[in-house]
Amino acid sequence: MTKHRHSKSNGMTKRAALKSVGAAAAAAAGLAMSPARGADKRADKPYDLIVVGGGNAGMPAAIFAGRRGARVLVIEAAGQLGGTLFLSSGQMSAAGTKLQKSKGIEDTAQLHYDDIMRISKNTADPALTKLATDNNGDTFHWLTDNGLVVHPGHPELGTTHEPYSQKRYAWGLEGGISILKILNAQIKPEIDAGRVKVLTGTKAVELITDKGAVVGVVTDGDTKGRFLGRNVLLTAGGFASNPQMFREVDHITDYNDDSYPYSQGEGIKLGLSVGGYVRGGDKHAPLFGGILSDDEYPSPMLQIFRPWPPSRPPFEIFVNSAGQRFLQEDVASHDIYEESLLKQPNTVCWVVFDEPIFNAAPPIMSPKKWDHAEYAAMFNARKFFHRADTLPELAKLAGIDPSALVASVAAYNKGQASGQDVLGRKHMPLPIAKAPYYAIKLHSWKYMGFGGLAVDGQLRVVRQDGKPISNLYAAGEIIGSAATMGKSHCGGMCVTPALTFGRLLGSKMLNFSV
Repeated sequence: MTKHRHSKSNGMTKRAALKSVGAAAAAAAGLAMSPARGADKRADKPYDLIVVGGGNAGMPAAIFAGRRGARVLVIEAAGQLGGTLFLSSGQMSAAGTKLQKSKGIEDTAQLHYDDIMRISKNTADPALTKLATDNNGDTFHWLTDNGLVVHPGHPELGTTHEPYSQKRYAWGLEGGISILKILNAQIKPEIDAGRVKVLTGTKAVELITDKGAVVGVVTDGDTKGRFLGRNVLLTAGGFASNPQMFREVDHITDYNDDSYPYSQGEGIKLGLSVGGYVRGGDKHAPLFGGILSDDEYPSPMLQIFRPWPPSRPPFEIFVNSAGQRFLQEDVASHDIYEESLLKQPNTVCWVVFDEPIFNAAPPIMSPKKWDHAEYAAMFNARKFFHRADTLPELAKLAGIDPSALVASVAAYNKGQASGQDVLGRKHMPLPIAKAPYYAIKLHSWKYMGFGGLAVDGQLRVVRQDGKPISNLYAAGEIIGSAATMGKSHCGGMCVTPALTFGRLLGSKMLNFSV
């Protein structure tokens, strides 16, 4: 099963956990954890490139710009480089790779592009998706040539996303940390040579402009100052840890608190302050089956209840707050699950079943599959887990319309007996007819935002009229996942485009001439 980002939950705060992980990752790569790294022998001159955010996109941009001889400043709010790679599973997708060819897989960038547009129903940005799919293969080769080892059996079609037509989906043995170790090793020579300077624990709080062009950055934190630059690249991540901005941009409640804590939308605010705008939030595709630790939203995730009919056919039914079924539970499409949930009040639902199903159904919880005893204990000790001797009592405990739930279960049982379900479901091994009855509340959840700063095909931040803001670029999560996934979840099309866009900007797209 594909893994998603999760914070540490062993009693440490997310920031403390990230500091610990970050220090270990940096130490493994031989990087010092100082507020300012790298010699700066030309402090009186503007930087060729100022990168705001040292993660998936920012680090490759700095690496490749440094290799071209550019003078680069990286400004990072956290205490270490890496960004969301500390929490990411590092999923990547690329076509025409040496890995594919070694396994006899024929694939092209055009097929990858066609798959993204098919899965997204043509809602992904064509220019940005083409830029990514045409160049993801070279990015993947850069990583594998420098030591990335993917899981045995990769690449694959996909498991918890709509599948690709070709096997091109792969990730490293340590998830995002696999990528981060390579990025740290690649950036170290640039830092040591003085071509790249890194300021950690430092926030970019203002963009300096001159006659409408961005010409520098004002910083606060461990390093306070004004830094001039010929190009400014915003790669400061998204807003997945800012519930208010999440609601404003993606128009949906932020239920789960498992995103990178520095994803506060500060980079987006910088872009907006000089005339940029946000787009893509209307394409938000929620993930299905989040079980939360409590109702103080956003809450840490406890588990995920997300059946995949080809490998674990459903025994249970799903109902909304009105007590109505809204989904053919055995449909083999993650998109249909997500699109159906998006239409339900507050994007929540309940999984409902009875004692025989509880005993007969295969385990489904992820990432840790509870055994029967662990599962049963949840109904005595955890919020959102309900058990009752009658369906009306269960509905009242769970907050579902009682009479409608009784009617929905009766209609399902009738369809189960006749083999003719009203929603077309085929896999109905057992009725829901024997007490006790069970219900678990499931929330929509997310690991990043779909909206972000609008950019053009050259990754220049643009105004509403489409005109670029001079010298200002953006890449990575800050441009929103809808840019390269549209209204869907396309495997590997968050991490890989971020790496690719950063690499392209640093290696050839940015102009460093005076």
